[in-house]
Amino acid sequence: MSETAKNETLGTSYVPISMPGTSRADRNVPAASSAHCTAHAVLGAGSGHHVQAESWLELSALYVLNAMQNVASIQEQVRFFYGYDPKKLSQHVFDVVATLTDGTKIGFTVKPEVRLVSGRFLTEMQEVAWWAVEKAFVDEVRLVTERDIDKVDLRNAQTLAAVREADPEADALALSLISGLPEGVGQTLRRLTIDMGMQARGYRALIRLIREGMLCPIKRGLIGPELTVAQTEKPFRQMVDTDDSPTVTPEMIAA
Repeated sequence: MSETAKNETLGTSYVPISMPGTSRADRNVPAASSAHCTAHAVLGAGSGHHVQAESWLELSALYVLNAMQNVASIQEQVRFFYGYDPKKLSQHVFDVVATLTDGTKIGFTVKPEVRLVSGRFLTEMQEVAWWAVEKAFVDEVRLVTERDIDKVDLRNAQTLAAVREADPEADALALSLISGLPEGVGQTLRRLTIDMGMQARGYRALIRLIREGMLCPIKRGLIGPELTVAQTEKPFRQMVDTDDSPTVTPEMIAA
């Protein structure tokens, strides 16, 4: 019996398996490190693409950025050359460059707070930020530390990343189901999954609707069966940019 016939017999749809795209990084991270972890993941939509990180903090930032509604694409390990003398250019590798849906490009450098104590890295980043904006490499530069990674956001981002691959049959049924929900009335993911009658496939399809911003939690919390959601046109997630998040700008040099 063919694979397609088996799926039809089991009442499931056949979705071809596609390999993820290659990493977009300008440089590969080391295969291993004695001082910190190195990590690899598959992010993006559909079959996704391979991403690399040199620490758990970098990987966490990649996950959270990947889940943001206003982030169109991300590229890790991006080289940037700067300086006045073309023959003696300095180099900085941005941990992530994110392009937003409005076209804005943001360069992220990710460092644990302990690495900022001496002030040397911040001084270096002030110069890098000035050149990066001056040369229109990015529109702004931001610094991310462990304080900027919320545990709930990270856990939800990992959940959203896990359901990136479409299931056309389940996705269509999930969309049809929530279109009939009264405005402002919430239902738990468990209740909606039962109503769909597709078990795990239905549950994953509903989480994909959260990923796409078509379902929104009534209250902040971890994505799970008991999470109450409602139909909405508003994005599920906003940019993580709290008052505590330091932004490195060209103006800091003058200061």
